[in-house]
Amino acid sequence: MSQTVDRALSILPLLAEGPADLGKVADRLGVHKSTALRLLRTLHEHGLVYRQSDQRYRLGARLFALAQEAVENLDVREIAHPHLVALNEKVGHTVHLAVYEENEVLYIDKVESRYPVRMYSRIG
Repeated sequence: MSQTVDRALSILPLLAEGPADLGKVADRLGVHKSTALRLLRTLHEHGLVYRQSDQRYRLGARLFALAQEAVENLDVREIAHPHLVALNEKVGHTVHLAVYEENEVLYIDKVESRYPVRMYSRIG
């Protein structure tokens, strides 16, 4: 593991707690202020942290944009499917993944029952 990358990434949860000055960042990382400053400048160049007028650092807008993009690209069906299969294996019945929207349920994934009597439903 890269110690530099590890230290830089360790700054992000610290700033998630609220703005912090250079001294606080250096103390929490256990490094000299010059090292903390170098890491903060690099994160700042990438938009992941922002230096306020009071010389404290906070999380930057690029971090929020990356998080939003990651959430938008999550395929909930792909993530949930192994859990649906596991539940189906445990109980034996049909298992659905659905969303509730405007007083309607929309099935977005399904694992069929292993028993001959089944609930009729279809995705979509």
